[in-house]
Amino acid sequence: MSTRAKTTTALLGAATIAFLLTACDPGGAQNIDPVGKVPGSEEKSQSAQCDIASSATVDAIDKAVGSHDTTEFANIQKGDGGWYLGATIVPADSNDANDDDVTIWATTKDPTSDDFDGPLYAVNQPAKDSIADESTSASAAPSAFSADSKAAKQVESCVIEASDR
Repeated sequence: MSTRAKTTTALLGAATIAFLLTACDPGGAQNIDPVGKVPGSEEKSQSAQCDIASSATVDAIDKAVGSHDTTEFANIQKGDGGWYLGATIVPADSNDANDDDVTIWATTKDPTSDDFDGPLYAVNQPAKDSIADESTSASAAPSAFSADSKAAKQVESCVIEASDR
């Protein structure tokens, strides 16, 4: 067989394998487990709808966790008493052995504002831990904010879903 024929056969074989492998995953184009078509215990939960905080708000979280950690975005969810913010805090140094943390924050000022300068409160334990060794303006959340609230759980779900993408 000539080199040209071998190359053509190899390319066709690779294309066929790639086509077959992509056929195994609907790629999100189809819902392979539609709600209402299976028993209730098997229904997929629908993700919470969360907005994104302004870059000024993300900068405030970044400042609160210090220079050894960083965050790139924050999801927000309106709740009782203000807004909940969810952010993934990652080590600034890629060689750092620490894990990424899903942190929940709260504020009483609109976190979508481009000139956000509101108070920032650490709500869940990872957020509290991330500011424990920093001299920061963030503090533990007032009792109006709870890590167990519906809004806190929704924003946490948004962060986890966004991180999985």
